Amino acid sequence: MMSEHLVLRWQTLLQQHFTQLSLAQIQQSWSRLLPHYQQAHRHYHDLNHIDACFTWFDQVQAKLDNPLAVALAIWFRDIIYDVRRSDNEEKSAQYAVTALTNFAVSTRLVQQVYELILLTQHPSKPSHKLKGLVTHHDQALFLDIDLTILGQQGAIYANYEQAIRAEYQHVPLCLYKLGRKRLLKQLLRQPKIYYSDYFTEKFESQARVNIQSVLKP
Repeated sequence: MMSEHLVLRWQTLLQQHFTQLSLAQIQQSWSRLLPHYQQAHRHYHDLNHIDACFTWFDQVQAKLDNPLAVALAIWFRDIIYDVRRSDNEEKSAQYAVTALTNFAVSTRLVQQVYELILLTQHPSKPSHKLKGLVTHHDQALFLDIDLTILGQQGAIYANYEQAIRAEYQHVPLCLYKLGRKRLLKQLLRQPKIYYSDYFTEKFESQARVNIQSVLKP
């Protein structure tokens, strides 16, 4: 099961880096984390998405300046997710601060994770305005990991589009299409969809093909 696979990753991450935590504390933290990603209204932003992000995280981990902060940001980035709200990123970042503070980790790490999650606010892009705690390099890779779905093969991308539509099923189809196409056109107007050289080389061309397929009349 996906949850069993991911709980091992969560436990390993915490045991390796936060030796002050007991196994009971780690298990309790997972029991608080899991229900968020199992909410019925999540059709894309669920455990499968977390797992996909870590597939690509594993590919670039050695390139990261602070892989721990990026890994934790992946875990907490979508923990609060309600498409009817506009403050999901802020709420998720605040949740991460509370959770990590309860782990009694350094305030520097807490701030790094907080800043990474806030970067995902639309329009998401690396920023030089942070407090110097997260390198521009790590910002780019973190944001790109979340966008890898855009550059997958056509059938996988089509399933992604269907899942996003399901999360917005309360929105009339005509209005949804207008909003979705507006967002996708914004992505195409960017000089590059991906911010890192690694993911640009890997997915940029296919991402543009996929997006164009949605925008066709």
